[in-house]
Amino acid sequence: MKKIFNWLLILSVSAALTACLGDNYPQPDSAFHGGVFDAETGELMLQDIGGEGSQIEVLEWTKDKDGNLIYPRPDTRRLNFMTDGNYRDNNFFKGDYRVQFNLTNFNPATVQLSSKDSEIWDDSVTVTDEETGETRTTDFKVIHLDGDTEMNITAMPWCRVTVKDIHFDEEKQRVFAQFEVECTTADPLKEVGVFCDESQHVSYSINYFGAQSTKQVKVDKVLKEPTVFTVKMPLEMFQDKDSGKDYYVRVGAHTSAVDARWNYSKAVKIHIDMKPVETKPLGIGWDLFNKEYEQIWLNGKHKSLDQIYFDDKDFKSGNGCYVTVSGPVTEDAGYRFTTYISPGEGKGGIKPTFDISGIPEQGCHMLLTLYISDASKFKYNADSQIEIGSNAVFDNEEICWIFGEFRFKNGWQTLDLSVAKPSQIVGSVRRNHMNWFRFYHKDFDGNVTVKFDEIRFYYKTLLESCDAVAGWQGSGEVTLDESICQEGEGCVSTTNNGSLISLQKTWGSEYVPTPREGGHFQFYLYVSDESAFNGVENQVEIGSGGRADVNELHWELPTLEKGWNLVDLKLEDAIAVGGDMDLRSMNWFRVFSKTNKAAGDVTMKVDRLRFYKEGYNREDIADFAD
Repeated sequence: MKKIFNWLLILSVSAALTACLGDNYPQPDSAFHGGVFDAETGELMLQDIGGEGSQIEVLEWTKDKDGNLIYPRPDTRRLNFMTDGNYRDNNFFKGDYRVQFNLTNFNPATVQLSSKDSEIWDDSVTVTDEETGETRTTDFKVIHLDGDTEMNITAMPWCRVTVKDIHFDEEKQRVFAQFEVECTTADPLKEVGVFCDESQHVSYSINYFGAQSTKQVKVDKVLKEPTVFTVKMPLEMFQDKDSGKDYYVRVGAHTSAVDARWNYSKAVKIHIDMKPVETKPLGIGWDLFNKEYEQIWLNGKHKSLDQIYFDDKDFKSGNGCYVTVSGPVTEDAGYRFTTYISPGEGKGGIKPTFDISGIPEQGCHMLLTLYISDASKFKYNADSQIEIGSNAVFDNEEICWIFGEFRFKNGWQTLDLSVAKPSQIVGSVRRNHMNWFRFYHKDFDGNVTVKFDEIRFYYKTLLESCDAVAGWQGSGEVTLDESICQEGEGCVSTTNNGSLISLQKTWGSEYVPTPREGGHFQFYLYVSDESAFNGVENQVEIGSGGRADVNELHWELPTLEKGWNLVDLKLEDAIAVGGDMDLRSMNWFRVFSKTNKAAGDVTMKVDRLRFYKEGYNREDIADFAD
């Protein structure tokens, strides 16, 4: 044992001597630090974390007596800024260093040194392309470091971001952010963003739930003057355990300049206390999936169904849901695998009936709430369907939708199915005597669990919420205005091109939920200058021909006031042009007016396009329920 201790002692001493002998290199003797300051406000310029924030590129630039670099190919060293706008590196040697600002959120104006033993000067490198013969010159600063060197940068931010209001909207259960962005260059503003995190250093890189606690809005526009943006960020991920405490919110802006980084405002602390948002259910519910109907499902289940049971643990409404698990079937069943539910199906027992005749037929929709364990198992063919009917048996008095009409996803979801425009109608369905439902699929590989929770019928009047610009065209650039809207999260906006102002939208095919007689078309229209619309040529147009003057209905605009106007037009009063419009296949809308104003002087906005039938001016038709 003693020998082992002696050997350990010898090894320890040897290691110590080796360490001493190998540590004779000189240690760094200079520090390089400072901050970047806004040239106008004098404040430190806030940064993102690490490589996502601004960086200073530093290369050793020591030259010999002939002016040649001692290290012709120096390694690039990057100094990352801290989030407060400062930087520091204590591991430099005395010498000359080339300094560049290529990855930043600012354009440097001046650079100042505080150390009396350090100095800075301008230098450049000219490179000639061997193939083309073209030369390119790169300008940069060279700094002589000697001891503790402070280099402060006075610069113009690519964007200057100023908060006007950030708070948690308790009623809407979301973060409301209003802020002003000023761009200091002619580069287009690429996007703005709102970021939320527990850390006061919250940014694009530091946000609590990633994309779910971030909202970035594309702009892609040159800002000629400071512009106010309003962004509303939902916070569903905070709904449970993560609410009821303080968080920090910061807003940012990002230009399209090459290698530009985000510019930020100061972080604002807010208290997020999420509460369940109580929404009034649309329409009238046919809840076949409660415990009281268990015998119906047990009596009516198809022999190919592997199992069915009531689940009161994981459901979306009421007190539970019914669960089915697909399984193998016999050869004579004609199905390879199937999930098949049909209460009653002519096998006796209670058959609850339901009356949907009070809902206008053209706009009647069915919401089906269901859970899918693995949506990839489904094939979307004519042999896989959802069916409802009025004779308690399939293929008789039946309305059905084939799976090709929609796509499932994993987890809970709600299907919105048009009763007025299904895949197929078999026989004469009695809308006041609905008593049967079936869901089945075939030709798929592997078992799957499906849960059913509620069926609800309602009158769908909304055609377009105007919460996105996709599909819209205008006389000027079409933008989404989230600050002043009448419904949803935003409205579409444009300006005049001088002689005309217009907004139009195209769809694939939309079903108008009302007949011509007693039907109305309604939307919100904002005008910044009513004189540009009143007393001049103007129209509202809808159609099924995909363009103006083909299968079109149109009206003249009523007299408008400055600001928001509710435009309500009777279908009976419309003028038909180029053939009659097919109300089952609307695909085009336009509102326009001639103007005599200079281009860009008039603004027009559109929000919430809808149809409705007289006497049924609501989507919520609970009044029809017994």
